[in-house]
Amino acid sequence: MATKPKRPTVHDVAREAGVSVATVSRALSRPKDLKKETLDHVLKVVRATGYRSNQMAVQLRTGLSRTLMVLVSDITNAFYAEFFKGIEDYARSRGYILLIGDTSQDAQSEQDYFGMLSANKADGLLWNVDATPAELGQGTIADLLGGHPLVLCNHNTEIDAPTVRIDNDLGGRMVAEHLLDLGHRAFAEVAGPLEHDSIRRRHDGFNAALAEAGVTVPTDGQLGGALGIETGQAAARQITAMETPPTAVFAHNDAIAIGLLHSLPKLGLRVPDDISVVGYDDMPYACAMTPELTSVRLPRRRWGAAAAKMLISVLEGSETGTPEVAIPPEFKRRESSAPPRQN
Repeated sequence: MATKPKRPTVHDVAREAGVSVATVSRALSRPKDLKKETLDHVLKVVRATGYRSNQMAVQLRTGLSRTLMVLVSDITNAFYAEFFKGIEDYARSRGYILLIGDTSQDAQSEQDYFGMLSANKADGLLWNVDATPAELGQGTIADLLGGHPLVLCNHNTEIDAPTVRIDNDLGGRMVAEHLLDLGHRAFAEVAGPLEHDSIRRRHDGFNAALAEAGVTVPTDGQLGGALGIETGQAAARQITAMETPPTAVFAHNDAIAIGLLHSLPKLGLRVPDDISVVGYDDMPYACAMTPELTSVRLPRRRWGAAAAKMLISVLEGSETGTPEVAIPPEFKRRESSAPPRQN
């Protein structure tokens, strides 16, 4: 009978890395005590050997779980897949693991997760939820965190904390400038919930760029709803019912844009011959649509990695204050946008 492979020990890691056992232990339990170069080298060897420390013993000794918590409003949303992957990759490279929570926009669920922080089940929180402490129903954010650090993944005017967010103002501006450059002057906008910071920012960026060009979206062209296909389908019906339909429409996410692409041709407006459609997020399916969807790509993996880096820097004492990082999106022009048809 084959013998079971020997599990690597801390001594194996130390020998392979050319350091002392004490240095390996510090890398896993007190990483801020080591130079970055030494820490990176030891953690690389830890991953290569497959060594697994006794996390319970580490937590008892240091008070740290080496676990990061990330909260989002809906983990079934495919938007978050690359965001989670960015966090996971960076966290593991620094010797941390990840705990993902789904709040479902429910105050009690969020309070339950904050309770896990208070019980030291995680060392810090990445919060990608549009909510305020008042909406959670108890105390200040400091009360809820119980002394644990927080990094916001969306701007929140009510919470003073380090923030790593997408530059949605720039994303909205990119859409407007692209359509203006094509020659469009008649617009509709299908927005998501404007009380959400990321949605409000893309709306503000889009409309500010139009205003600078002397153009506004008419009242009957300001449409909205949930960030879903059905909203796009409903907007298509409203657009085709206008006395003078717009020549271009900005959809606040790709799901809304899909609803528009599906319904507009059925209602007599061809894309992009009669009307251009630009989405937002650049989900993987955007380039598989007919026509291929012009969209704003959000670097979600980079966003997640930057947020994890910020939180770990706070945990390890190399980041202080309340910095804010805005990650620029990228514009992806495809077939769904074109110059307006000349009558």
